[in-house]
Amino acid sequence: MAPEDIDVMISDGILTVQAERSEREVDKHHSEIRYGAMSRSVTLPAGADEDDVKADCTDGMLTISVGLGAEKAEAKHIEIHHST
Repeated sequence: MAPEDIDVMISDGILTVQAERSEREVDKHHSEIRYGAMSRSVTLPAGADEDDVKADCTDGMLTISVGLGAEKAEAKHIEIHHST
């Protein structure tokens, strides 16, 4: 697929990749048509920086990099108070 046929979006911690392909392959013995739309969504981990996302398409391979912002907060122990 060509990079212009691919749409990469990020919103509210969800990274979505959408694409649509319409391709025809012909040789002297057969004709093959591959087409259709695809969409994949991935929930990003805590600490992902939505402003630091890069996408690169080289030799047909799409690579998406997401930077990590602040470190993930450590678990915090919550004291339980007993009321009588």
